[in-house]
Amino acid sequence: MKLVSLAIVSALSLTGPVAAQDGFYYGLGLGVTNSETATTAIAGFKPEATDYSLALTAGYRFASPGTLHFGIEGNLDVFDGKTMFDDTFQDIGRAACDNAAPTWCSIDTVLRLRGTVSTDLANGSRVMASIGAVAVQGWGEQGNSDYKDTHGTGMSWGLSWEAPPSLGAPVRVDVNWDSIKNDNLERFDQTLDMVGLRMSYMF
Repeated sequence: MKLVSLAIVSALSLTGPVAAQDGFYYGLGLGVTNSETATTAIAGFKPEATDYSLALTAGYRFASPGTLHFGIEGNLDVFDGKTMFDDTFQDIGRAACDNAAPTWCSIDTVLRLRGTVSTDLANGSRVMASIGAVAVQGWGEQGNSDYKDTHGTGMSWGLSWEAPPSLGAPVRVDVNWDSIKNDNLERFDQTLDMVGLRMSYMF
């Protein structure tokens, strides 16, 4: 992860000095995310799901005289809540939350708050890297038929590219990785990892 972060910062610092617009910005779009959960209760059991979402973005970019521009950004993903499934477990497959699978079952919302560093490229497009915190809300199972509204927190990383104004539409593409290690499921330890792609129209 340190090498990835260093590579991102190095790539940003090598771009030409183009003035970036500071202030508030907003985005509305759609996303697709693959989520995978695991539990210490069942070795090798890793159900997953691919969910579609409504993607909302709001952020602030601080004015800067240099080539790198810092800011803060929050985004919200609202999912359709697809139940996760491991189709390779014991060669027959098994769904999360089948009355004896204490894992995350499904994801409803993801909220991220991250610091950002961005730069404008010579062609007018913008690249941005971000790191911060993530909070997830969904449905989980603690044990045999013991289900509950589940909340989790963890770390979030992101990388985005925004199209240049010359294309006629302020479209931004984001890749996000969220790692959730803490949750309110009490009987066993669970993990949740999410990798997603978002496409947004920026204002």
